[in-house]
Amino acid sequence: MIVCNICYERGGFMERSLFGIDLLTAYGGRTACVRKGAILFLQGEACVEIGYVSEGRIEIRSSTPDGREWQIQSVDPDAFFGDVLTFSGEQRYLGNVVVATDAIVTMIGRADFLRLLSGHPELLEAYLSALGRKTFDIKQQVKMLSLPSLRSRILFWLGWRLGDARTGSVAIPGTKERLAEMLAVERPSLSRELAHMKKDRLLDYSRTEITLL
Repeated sequence: MIVCNICYERGGFMERSLFGIDLLTAYGGRTACVRKGAILFLQGEACVEIGYVSEGRIEIRSSTPDGREWQIQSVDPDAFFGDVLTFSGEQRYLGNVVVATDAIVTMIGRADFLRLLSGHPELLEAYLSALGRKTFDIKQQVKMLSLPSLRSRILFWLGWRLGDARTGSVAIPGTKERLAEMLAVERPSLSRELAHMKKDRLLDYSRTEITLL
C-alpha cells in the first residue's frame, strides 16, 4: 500500500456503525490517517486485504489510453472496499485507489475478517446487508449506463435516488464533475443536457441539487 503523509492520530473519529476502528484493530486491523491525493493501491496490484473507511472518502479510478480518468467506485464512510475482490478469483484492483478527501482507513486481512464475522452474528448480518446494497447499486449502475441517451440516464438516476417518490430533490454527489463521471459523460455535455431539460420543464437545478418536476 502506498500512503502519502500518513499519520496515526484518530482525531475526532466517532463510531457510526457496528464496525469501527477499535473492533477491527482488535482482530488484526491496521488503521491510518491518509491525506487527500494519496494513492493507496495501484491498478493491477494484488488485493490481499479488505479496507474500511471510517472517515472521509476514497475513489477507485481508472484511465483511458489517452490519459483521461474516470471513477469506477466511490467509497464513503462506514463502507468497505476490496472485499469483493478479496473473496473472488480476480484479486487485482481494477483501478487506482485514490484518497478523495482526508480519510481514516483500516486494512484487515481476509482470515482476520472472517474470524471477526464468525464471532459476531450481528456484524455478519450487517455486512451481508451492506454487500447486498452494494450489489444492487452495481446492477442499477449497469442498467443506467446501458440507456442510449444522456437524458434517459439522468432521469433514471433521479428516479433511482428518489425511490417511490415521483418528484423531489436529489443532492448532487459532490460536484457536477463527479456526477458526470457517474453518468459516463463529459461535464460540458451534462451541463448542456441539464439546461435543455430545465427549458423543457422536466427539472430544475442548482449547484448542489437537482429537482425533478
